[in-house]
Amino acid sequence: NIFKKTDRVNIGSIVPTVADEQLLSLLSGLNPKARTRTIVDSLMKILKLLQPFMIILEGDGDIDPSSWSLLAELMQRASAECPQIMLIVSSRDSPTITSAASNLRRNAVQVKLTPFEKYETELFLRVMLGVRNRDIAVDQKLLDVVHDRANGCPLFIECVVRWALEKNMIEYVEGSK
Repeated sequence: NIFKKTDRVNIGSIVPTVADEQLLSLLSGLNPKARTRTIVDSLMKILKLLQPFMIILEGDGDIDPSSWSLLAELMQRASAECPQIMLIVSSRDSPTITSAASNLRRNAVQVKLTPFEKYETELFLRVMLGVRNRDIAVDQKLLDVVHDRANGCPLFIECVVRWALEKNMIEYVEGSK
């Protein structure tokens, strides 16, 4: 067993059902930086075994400063100890990164995901429908309906098209453009 009692406490502080009051009492009195380091120490033991690994944090609001500190420490350590870890923070609004996590700014790539424009919806439709020939057009009514119903969201576009294909609502008309 690679986990010490402190590791079980640290993991338990993240996954509360793992820890009990006796274990949590071992961490009382630690300053926030020390606690962050001990939690990351425990996580690194797990993540080293699991890599390649992707951590996805999704939310609609800002991430609190202590969580940013934990993420910053985790990513700093991961680059040296677990290079096959990817961290994704998903947010509807651009998250406010605290100064404690400033190293995340240097080592992060921000990707802004916006809804597809109609021409992008058409390109996606062409791929999904297997239309490789540039001379064959996607019906404008189909494009309008799919784009409007899916609101430009690629996942919804895919769902709408799959549903329409299952219902035989989309057909290829031989000889048409």
